[in-house]
Amino acid sequence: MGASRKAATISVPPYRKNQFRLLPYLLLIPSMTVMVIFIFYPFINSVRLSFYATDSMGHAGTFVGLRMWKKVLTSKEFRDSLIITLKYCGSIGVGTFALALILSYISVKMVKGSRIYQTMFALPMALATAPMASIFAYIFSKYGIMNAMLGTNNIWLSGKTLFPVVVFIVIWANCGPSFIYLLVGFRNVPNELLECAELDGVSPLRKFFSLYLPIASPQVFFVIFLNIITAFKSFTMIKILVGTDDSPLSTLLVKLYKYAFERERYETGCIYSLILCLLVFLVSRVQFYFEKKAVFYQ
Repeated sequence: MGASRKAATISVPPYRKNQFRLLPYLLLIPSMTVMVIFIFYPFINSVRLSFYATDSMGHAGTFVGLRMWKKVLTSKEFRDSLIITLKYCGSIGVGTFALALILSYISVKMVKGSRIYQTMFALPMALATAPMASIFAYIFSKYGIMNAMLGTNNIWLSGKTLFPVVVFIVIWANCGPSFIYLLVGFRNVPNELLECAELDGVSPLRKFFSLYLPIASPQVFFVIFLNIITAFKSFTMIKILVGTDDSPLSTLLVKLYKYAFERERYETGCIYSLILCLLVFLVSRVQFYFEKKAVFYQ
């Protein structure tokens, strides 16, 4: 009986190399529809409107070609805005990374009560930007908590203290995600390597640069460019803390908002948006270029 019994087999139709399958394309339709409506069409329309003089409703009027591009790119207003944007993004990128790096390194070891201060370090990411900015606007106002604590009468959000105060607030607000990413990367260091380093008497500073940073390089690299790109998109903090009327922090995004939604000059707003998009694209290309040389994957 055993000799005559045949193993049950399941017949699988052979895969045809040129066989067309409709289901994968049907599953892509919802996501592609959203991308076309909210990403591709606005981008293409912004490129188109940058070559026209628009009306107050944002409709294309007279074709002006590259005239508006030349006017924007050769203006002192654009140059000052570009310098402020690069200075602002660089300060936030470096500052957020440095703060998150220090906090994550001192949180690597799991000790009693460590979850309390780890939660405190990551807490800013749970707060909405608008109420957070409103709270800091009160803290640094003339009659706020900061002057009450220091016994001063300064207007912190103006003059020479405006830029460092806003940068400090944005760094604190953006530190949470960077702290979590770096903490995960540092905890990926194998315990065997740490034990060998301790037996060899390696100093904590040497251990940090020779073990933690190389092994956590994917997270380090990601956090650096994440903070820079996030800084390019920073607007709510500046809008609430400083405003957009002749703001000393008139970044490209602030200029975009000012021209498009306050002055109803949509063609100029589109030009600022495309320049900002180009800067983010260049930063992304730099990221991909250095990734192969500076990132160590286990």
